[in-house]
Amino acid sequence: MSAGPRFVAAVQETGLLLLAWGAAILVAVVVTTLVVGHLLEIAYDDLLGIASGVTGNPAILAYAARAVPTDRPDLGYALIFPGATLAKIVVVDVLTPLFLR
Repeated sequence: MSAGPRFVAAVQETGLLLLAWGAAILVAVVVTTLVVGHLLEIAYDDLLGIASGVTGNPAILAYAARAVPTDRPDLGYALIFPGATLAKIVVVDVLTPLFLR
């Protein structure tokens, strides 16, 4: 309970900046995925599943399930999500020492 005021102060100081960085990273990942998928001529329903799997965002998958009449987004999500999760863990482990110098 004593951490509450410090937590609120930290969020007030850097919360908006962290939110902006998170949004920028998310947009960059999704746009890159969609552009590369489009260049590789991946079907739209597969691409929606891949984009949701790369971000790990089931809300995108729910949109995709309603937007297209196939089950392909679910398959794309299931194929990409585990590898994308592992890749994010490795990237954080590699980048953290570079930024903490």
